[in-house]
Amino acid sequence: MPPDVSLIIPVFNNELYLDESLSSARAQEGLSLEIIIIDDGSTDASLSKIKAHAENDPRIIVIAQANQGVSAARNAGLDRASGKWLAFLDGDDWLAPGSLAAWHQQAEQGTLDCLLCNGFSFKSDPQAFLASKPLAILRKQPWDSTLTGADWIVQGVQLREWPHYVWLQFCRRSVIEAAHLRFRRDMIHEDIPWTVQLALAVKRLAFSQSPRYGYRRNPASLTQSRSADKVHHRIASYLKVAALLKTLSDGQPPALRKALQKQILREMGHFLGLMRKGNVTRAHRSQFAAEFLAAGFAGMMFKSCSNYREVAATLKAWYLCHIWKRQNPQS
Repeated sequence: MPPDVSLIIPVFNNELYLDESLSSARAQEGLSLEIIIIDDGSTDASLSKIKAHAENDPRIIVIAQANQGVSAARNAGLDRASGKWLAFLDGDDWLAPGSLAAWHQQAEQGTLDCLLCNGFSFKSDPQAFLASKPLAILRKQPWDSTLTGADWIVQGVQLREWPHYVWLQFCRRSVIEAAHLRFRRDMIHEDIPWTVQLALAVKRLAFSQSPRYGYRRNPASLTQSRSADKVHHRIASYLKVAALLKTLSDGQPPALRKALQKQILREMGHFLGLMRKGNVTRAHRSQFAAEFLAAGFAGMMFKSCSNYREVAATLKAWYLCHIWKRQNPQS
């Protein structure tokens, strides 16, 4: 029989935290489990640590591949998974004891397609931090409700808490496969289009309020880097995310289309922040500004504005992008 849950763990240079993370995965009890660990071309001792854990736990499946990014690593895990349910754990994060069993029980009892779980962020010693009752990452979800994924997008955007964290999603694998879902490999913020497409495929989604997933605030993460190349990649990814959200919004019912367009407005706020304050070369800033204007994002943002602050932010984005576009040193 297939296992109850496939836990997918992408790893890249996580040797400092990997023992703690994998130990928390191996400590999960109360259900049948396969732990799929994908080493994405680590250059530190991560793969050795993974193999050491695998020698002592037959539930562990090890995949070693050349470095291709977290999306490719998660996709490799999805391709190998055989469990009825899917869960995700990043290689520097942590799962509280009994998490998978609790989520599995709620998802089965509710005949769900997806359970949105909760977590907390920590810097060190997640067990002690959890014992101190930290603030949960999610605070505005409709905890006692069961919704369609589309209705969840609408509510979440309205409440300004639409979480697109892959590691808080406990999903029925048959739904993922029926929708042919895989992660985009050409962007950093791949969790956003994944979550939209997942939500559009989900008919029954419910919520687990207790924070059980420990998200490590890692200063070495890609989204914290000030490297010009990585900042450029993040900006380009925000433009790709906005384009995908625009495409996914086409043909949707009015409330859902409006919610997705509102999310474009918010993602473009992150784009503008990086353009203004990030380590961006003049030539790249000009290029990104031209792409923003050519895509017509400013007009879509104006249609989504619901207050003067959003109107002002959209006008600023439009104005600055026109200026930046003309500043190409090669023009």
